[in-house]
Amino acid sequence: MDRDKLIGVALLGLVFVMFFTQMKKKQEAPVRPAAQTQSTQTAATPAGFYSAEPNIAMISGLSHPAVSNDLLCCTYGEDLGDITKVELFPSDVIKERYVTITGHSSEYELPLRICSYGEQSGRDLAFSYAPSAARNTLCFSGKWSNGLEVLKTYELSVSNYLTSVSIALINKGENALPAQDLKIWLGTIDKLNEAKERPPVRSLTVSYVNENGKEKIKRFNPGKESKTLEGGIVWASVANRYFVHALSSKHQAVRIETGFRSDKKAGWLSGVLTYPVPELKPGEAYQWQGTLYTGPKQYERLKGLDKQMVCGEDYVKIIDLGWYSVIATWLMQYGLKLTYRYVGSYGISIIILTVIIKLLLWPLTTKSTMAMKKMQKLQPEIKAIQEKYKDDPKKQQEEMMLLYRKYGYNPMGGCLPMLIQLPIFVALYQALSNAIELHKTPFLWIADLSMPDKVGAIFGFPIHPLAIAMGLGMVAQQLLTPKMGDANQQKMMYIMPVIFTVLFYNMPSGLVLYWFVNQLLTMAQTTYLQYKKD
Repeated sequence: MDRDKLIGVALLGLVFVMFFTQMKKKQEAPVRPAAQTQSTQTAATPAGFYSAEPNIAMISGLSHPAVSNDLLCCTYGEDLGDITKVELFPSDVIKERYVTITGHSSEYELPLRICSYGEQSGRDLAFSYAPSAARNTLCFSGKWSNGLEVLKTYELSVSNYLTSVSIALINKGENALPAQDLKIWLGTIDKLNEAKERPPVRSLTVSYVNENGKEKIKRFNPGKESKTLEGGIVWASVANRYFVHALSSKHQAVRIETGFRSDKKAGWLSGVLTYPVPELKPGEAYQWQGTLYTGPKQYERLKGLDKQMVCGEDYVKIIDLGWYSVIATWLMQYGLKLTYRYVGSYGISIIILTVIIKLLLWPLTTKSTMAMKKMQKLQPEIKAIQEKYKDDPKKQQEEMMLLYRKYGYNPMGGCLPMLIQLPIFVALYQALSNAIELHKTPFLWIADLSMPDKVGAIFGFPIHPLAIAMGLGMVAQQLLTPKMGDANQQKMMYIMPVIFTVLFYNMPSGLVLYWFVNQLLTMAQTTYLQYKKD
């Protein structure tokens, strides 16, 4: 067995050691009874409010009705007929309770709030709460001055993050109402309220039918101007990094307008959908029906929405995985999550995934390193040619090509293998940055793999040891890498660790962990190849 294979076997052995060590810890860990887990989650909760079975209850001290299941609780404004608060409970991917939306004012753009109907403003529509016999259903009724009555009905799913919504418009006046537009708020979503190292990220994603009848995806980011998308809107969503509100309707919207605020730093974003309503004669009614998803941006759940929502598909595209989404999805689903099922730690999963990727790319890295090593040996002859033909660039280039041909050196041999690895790195960056499974997940000293590993601060400057170790590792890697180019080019190479450290310093620690482990493996490979005979 040659030394290349021995290195590969050693790395695989490391994977198995970590795997069985983690499995042993899982077996030794005490198992908490199911009843104890349930009581822990509901200990600080008013009796009868959060229950295993969907249940309507009045919040203690307030007059706002609410309905909940095992996954979330939706609170409603009795005089607004809107969802004023959505609180998500701890689950397989949500580590602690999280509120996606809160609002108490009629000025606040809440999901499913009526913006307007023709010239009638939603702000002029006062609702009253009508208790329902169904334990998971809430009803509200309101009336405009033109005699149009509005009935809003919400029905929370028993075991999902879905709310079925019905908005009935009934003409109880004496005159016919002409065809008009009904505008409904998609609403906004609260920012994550994480540490200041993580900027708030919000986006609005729209699925619409183009002129060819095909469903397409359009994304909007916070900006200084409102934007409008015309066409058959199938569904729309507004999301922060890890949570989303998605709305679909049986009736396609003809338009969506994005909202903005002057405070761009807050990353505020909202949207309003326009639905055409036909003429309503006295006594006639129009019913709008839709489904609202208010939950985590979890791949498995979003993929299942294709069958659970009123209509539409491709809800997984709410997770923006960039240009290399196919690679990113594979790395997330069949790399990170698959290994987690066996080791029970996302930190170890990232390390194992790094080792596997390194093994797959081992031949490319070897080729790149050997090309640089060969280039290092040619440096004396290259410098001689450059000095001899310094006044004749064309002749200098010809002699260089002859030299490369003589020794069988390909100038692209060192760069091309690295470029091939770039899509994998970018895809992995997107996968780790958008994986809600890493949110609030600890590993070793790291409190949250989705955040920088801050351990303290010096004069207000945060200390992230993993990023610092990564920078030092890059310096060590530069010392091991064969030297190429002139003295100025070599000095530039030593600036790269500083640049990368600055770029990675505030990135998710899960991504920095990948890059650091990858560096250690690359250093081991480079050291081995340095002493390998040509």
